[in-house]
Amino acid sequence: MGLFTLKVENGNLASAILEKAKSDTIDYEKDFENWLENSPNVLFDDDEMNSVIWIGRQTSALVGESDKYPDLIGIDSAGDLVVVELKKGKTPREVVAQVLEYASWGATLDYEALDEIAQAYYRQKDPQFEKNLLQVFQEAFSPDAEEEVNVEFNRGQKLFIVAEEITPTIRQVASYLRTNCHVDIYCLEFEVLKSKQGEFFISTEKIVGLENVSKTKPGVKSVAKWNEAVRVKDIVPVAVSTYLNDNSASTFKPTDIIKALKITYPNINRESVRCQIMQDCVNHPSRKHYPSGQTDRYFRIDTGIYRRYDPLNDGKWNFKGEKIEG
Repeated sequence: MGLFTLKVENGNLASAILEKAKSDTIDYEKDFENWLENSPNVLFDDDEMNSVIWIGRQTSALVGESDKYPDLIGIDSAGDLVVVELKKGKTPREVVAQVLEYASWGATLDYEALDEIAQAYYRQKDPQFEKNLLQVFQEAFSPDAEEEVNVEFNRGQKLFIVAEEITPTIRQVASYLRTNCHVDIYCLEFEVLKSKQGEFFISTEKIVGLENVSKTKPGVKSVAKWNEAVRVKDIVPVAVSTYLNDNSASTFKPTDIIKALKITYPNINRESVRCQIMQDCVNHPSRKHYPSGQTDRYFRIDTGIYRRYDPLNDGKWNFKGEKIEG
């Protein structure tokens, strides 16, 4: 049907009209690449057990005797390599071969190679950057973990084809690769719209990848997807409120909430709960990894210890977990 904005005059909702948002003339491919780089968790928006940190953009990938340049590469919360190829308009037939070439290159990368790529990426943004990949990974996914983070990087590769239109041919081939050849491949369509008031709207839809891979690839540990009828982002704040009121407590730890949730949801991912808490924590330094869908709920008073956020006393904070002065 399309995407509409609600045009309201004089505050009267009953007389409002639906005004259709229309496409605007911008470089969708390059702009969407920037937006996706700035909002990495959008890629796994339908999978609340997962997110991604970027470690490279237009990184040189040696395939055979040729240099290739995948648009974005990253590491997800399971430690798998994520490769994204963006296309403007309809997907060309060669895009599948392109991402498979990237996968063949990516599968050969050990931790040292991934760390070298990540260092180059982060130092391009900040010449003084000194953290290694494992430290960035822990900061993004397990900053308050009480136990040592144990992750094996690049046990598998997740391939994303992102375009304004995924053609039937690409959809069919990608679905075949996913269900019959156990290739963890996804196809995502996006549309950029603009209202008459100048507001931009981004519509995304996962075309291939909602279904589970039929069989797990040999030697690769499977990671369960969240298949409950409720969303992690909805049940975590409810669990926090219940814990604080039932225990007459003023503070909580992620482990408290994880323990409470496991009673009803025994398969819930511990790190998904931790990530949701820090995403909604106004002053958490790792909040910057989750810029989309934040809600200002919590305030961090020490490592792994939180309380409810009080705007009057705690002040205002931006999406990066930085205090706004004034």
